[in-house]
Amino acid sequence: MQKEKQLEPKLRFPKFKGGWKIDTLGKLGEIVTGLTYTPNDINKDGVLVLRSSNVQNGNLAFEDNVYVKTNDYNKVIENDILLVVRNGSKRLIGKCALITKEYEGLAFGAFMSIYRSNFNRFLIQWFWSDDFRREVHKNLGATINSINGSNLKKFKVYIPSQIEEQQKIATFLTAIDSRLKSLEKKKSLLEEYKKGVMQQIFKQELRFKDEDGKEFPEWEFKRGNLLFKSVSDKDHNSDLPILAITQDQGAIPRDQIDYNIGVTAKSVSSYKVVQVGDFIISLRSFQGGIEYSNYHGICSPAYIILRPIKEMDRDFYKYYLKTPSYIGQLVSKLEGIRDGKMVSYKYFSEIKLPYPSLKEQTKIANFLSAIDKKIELVSEQIEKTKTYKKGLLQQMFV
Repeated sequence: MQKEKQLEPKLRFPKFKGGWKIDTLGKLGEIVTGLTYTPNDINKDGVLVLRSSNVQNGNLAFEDNVYVKTNDYNKVIENDILLVVRNGSKRLIGKCALITKEYEGLAFGAFMSIYRSNFNRFLIQWFWSDDFRREVHKNLGATINSINGSNLKKFKVYIPSQIEEQQKIATFLTAIDSRLKSLEKKKSLLEEYKKGVMQQIFKQELRFKDEDGKEFPEWEFKRGNLLFKSVSDKDHNSDLPILAITQDQGAIPRDQIDYNIGVTAKSVSSYKVVQVGDFIISLRSFQGGIEYSNYHGICSPAYIILRPIKEMDRDFYKYYLKTPSYIGQLVSKLEGIRDGKMVSYKYFSEIKLPYPSLKEQTKIANFLSAIDKKIELVSEQIEKTKTYKKGLLQQMFV
């Protein structure tokens, strides 16, 4: 009796009672192996072969496709679960996607497998869970990053005894997944819009007007050293937070990210002070642009700290110094220099930067910040929806 209670989920739809059953993947369905082919078999007129790179965030993506000329292969069908079973990276093993009707008939590679059963619309939620990935990684081969079919068949899963309950759960969770896809698409479109409009703004193909509807003055262009100075302020008591210089978050306290490089008290004493609103030339600025700091802290003396010497809207330059066009100019200055070479203040100074009127700078910065706020809001909705779904799964699945 106690065992039966343990098989009942904490959260379930009304009217459904009784325990869930425990079974193995081998008893509930079958595992189908993928196509083995050689480079000589690759042919653009052949069949599309699904590989690890085609599985992205639980969905199929088609940015990196391979076609193979063959008539003998296992075809995917609707509701198959496509699963990565072998990969050079352990973390990718176990990622999967549910095949929809539009992709029926495609092939899949030898490093992939198909799990096929009548319960897949329900089981896919478990395949996407952290529990499944942990089980996969416990069963990886000792010498190669793979999991074989015989081990997969032994995986135990809890499943409602009633088909109607399976269907209801699957439909409900699919609706949440659809909501997530919609939000992720919205975020992607906003990011693409921002990218396109930034290109137009900084090429001056799109111009703003002042509050009276009049044109702003023509842009001036000034060398970097006429807008920013290099500062090396080491006047601190080593009590300021140490900043990590990142390409995706700018300058950020190390304790806010996974950054575990140890430093000695002596080395910290030589660190440079970074003020809020400073810009930092990182070790790889030619890859990700020049970083902005929202924090007061200290950073390694290897970095060059830039501080404005002209009146400006710093947010305007926060956007401009991360644009592909500006990064391209940095790359041209560094042509032939090995990867990882510091971008010097001299190189920075030689590149001319736009210097619109202050009011136009602010108008541009406010416009782009408004787009960022929309992107941030959608990102928050995505994370809340993911958290909500994760909580449901923890309570709905035994």
